[in-house]
Amino acid sequence: MQEISLLNSVIGPVMRGPSSSHCAAPYMMAKLVRELSCANGETLRRAVIRFDPRGSFAPCYKAQSSDENFAAGLAGAKLTDPDYREILGRVEQGEGFHFSVEVTELENNNHPNRVDLELGVETADGEARTDLYTGASTGGGMYYIDSRNGERLFMTGKTATVFVWGADAVAQADALANELAAGENSLLGVSVEPDHARVEIALQALPNAEILASVRNRDGIVDVRFADASQYPVCATDDLFSESAVVIAVADDQEGGSIADAALVLEAKRLGLSREATRALFRERCELMLRVVAEGFDAKPEDNVMRFLTLRARTVRDANLPAGLGGPVLQDAMAGALSAMERDSNRGLVCAAPTAGSAGVVPGTLYGLIRHGIDLDGATDALQTMALIGAVFAARGTFAAECGGCSVETGASAAMAAAGVTQAYGGTPKQCFDAASMCLMNTLGLVCDPVGGDVEIPCHARNVAGVSHAFSSAMAVLAGFDAVLEYDELVDQTVKIGNMMHPDLRCTARGGCAATKTALRMVEAVSQKP
Repeated sequence: MQEISLLNSVIGPVMRGPSSSHCAAPYMMAKLVRELSCANGETLRRAVIRFDPRGSFAPCYKAQSSDENFAAGLAGAKLTDPDYREILGRVEQGEGFHFSVEVTELENNNHPNRVDLELGVETADGEARTDLYTGASTGGGMYYIDSRNGERLFMTGKTATVFVWGADAVAQADALANELAAGENSLLGVSVEPDHARVEIALQALPNAEILASVRNRDGIVDVRFADASQYPVCATDDLFSESAVVIAVADDQEGGSIADAALVLEAKRLGLSREATRALFRERCELMLRVVAEGFDAKPEDNVMRFLTLRARTVRDANLPAGLGGPVLQDAMAGALSAMERDSNRGLVCAAPTAGSAGVVPGTLYGLIRHGIDLDGATDALQTMALIGAVFAARGTFAAECGGCSVETGASAAMAAAGVTQAYGGTPKQCFDAASMCLMNTLGLVCDPVGGDVEIPCHARNVAGVSHAFSSAMAVLAGFDAVLEYDELVDQTVKIGNMMHPDLRCTARGGCAATKTALRMVEAVSQKP
């Protein structure tokens, strides 16, 4: 079973904060568990988030605003709410519900991004209940919840989900599932757990309140709980992305014969949508990325909340460089990448592509293309290509820097962007993958070492480098260079080398750039500010 979606998992999610692992996933995880615990009229009164001291959340959760996103998700806030960043302060004071974070050893700590979520709720009858959830953020905004009150689950937010407990539910699981999927809804899966007398039903959308109430009120039904999908519901779980050769074959079968065409076909299948509807979503995402870049250029210095950096994107874009150095396309793309990252670090609305730590490379590349002769349709084709290259990476590896270092963030995003540039200028499917391969072979072992835990230094610089890497790789391949090494093999090696890295080099702010004398002095200086 494979749930990777191009729009959800590779050029998404849309989010707030500087880290998809530590911001996007926490928001969605918290929103999901709140929906489950409060599904039957309960009121959230208390929430405790627990991180293991050996994990990657513990040293970075404040700097990367994980706590803000957990709090906002638990409050049921929307990403576009104007008071989004104020919610944490309010709930820490007990307004609405009381929120706290604890760093303590977790019973299950098999992933660097493990988290326990304890929710205290008041039922409609005024009784108190405590629900304990466990889960992990797995990179690029993807996550799973794998237990509730000791019962095993595996929720990823990729579908709407209804749980029904009771002997009658188990005995009539198929009939119950068909009833809940009535109308234009799609039934995406049924799982029965006899040991817990539980049926789990995956749907394209939640049934209406009347249908859910009808099920809940039947004799033999103990409980009904439900949560909506976190993003676009995944309607097909076929293995679509694990091998580049399969992707190229899909491209060759299309009339246009491009990776962009293959991306459209495969994502339409994944989401259960028409190609026209899927194309519209890609176009919207492309426009959103370009809007993020524009907002970054318009940012005012007085609104900057970065701890170490000042706003430089507009300066880079408007600089008069010596003739013959670089070129206007590359200069604009670099500036666009900085602009998106500055928006990201200032907690603006951005798109992880594939992560927040690498959220500048793809939008910056698109900005450079569209400023110099590529129209919106061509840029959307490039984005579809980027997304599909990233999906193959995700299917074979991870976007979590906590597991693979920065090679799985800016390395992956540079590979995606290189393929998109190659597509934009008429490259073949093989050339797109060759350009991506060049980026990966040159970023093997790239460490993740954010100074002070903030996604600023060296992250902004690495996004600039990622854009440069993307364009140079595309140029080399289109000029006749042969990457030789297969993309799939390089993804596998990226993952293998990431596993060999010392934990201090994987997003803990304890090694690399973060451990330099200058960095330590800077962190000490900002830490002493009132």
